[in-house]
Amino acid sequence: MKVYNIPPALIVNNDQTSVHHIPTTRERTWENKGLKHIQILRVEDKRQITMVISLVANGFLLPP
Repeated sequence: MKVYNIPPALIVNNDQTSVHHIPTTRERTWENKGLKHIQILRVEDKRQITMVISLVANGFLLPP
């Protein structure tokens, strides 16, 4: 940064993490009201998305 005079606003650090988009707790479930049978999701459910987090060197957090 110092040698080439690059401003901190142009230095970005990225990292990725997995996010489960279906809750895997036993306390709650997602179904329509009034159903007689409700599928219970287990911890083994691996459905997830990948989220990328980016932080700029000047302290600004970019949206995911």
